[in-house]
Amino acid sequence: MPENQLASRAACPCGSAKNYTDCCGPFHLGKSTPNTAENLMRARYCAFLKKEYDYLEETLDPQTALTFDNEGNKSWAESVQLQRLEIIRSEESGNKAIVEFKAYFKNLSDDSEHVHHEISKFRKQGGIWYFREGKVHRT
Repeated sequence: MPENQLASRAACPCGSAKNYTDCCGPFHLGKSTPNTAENLMRARYCAFLKKEYDYLEETLDPQTALTFDNEGNKSWAESVQLQRLEIIRSEESGNKAIVEFKAYFKNLSDDSEHVHHEISKFRKQGGIWYFREGKVHRT
């Protein structure tokens, strides 16, 4: 089997237990949009892992996009190896949502393992979910 077919059958890095081509792949290719804020969170995590920076920018809430540190996020993504995503909770109410998650990663400079714990806010506009902002949760 060709390597690209093997890659398409690989489990999606977002942890959904689906193949990438049946999960986050269509979102990254612009073929569809996530129907829940949690699915957008998973797709954004996967975009960080796959270095799909355009997707990260495209899924920003237009109202808060100017405050997003795109270069800082890119720099961070290049300096770590993402290992897994854990969704803690996901709540939707009308056009607003909150997703709390933990992203486990290894720092490439020293192989130290870390957990990024964040509470993210999302907003639905015109039937499409957007990432609004994230706050690091200190435990």
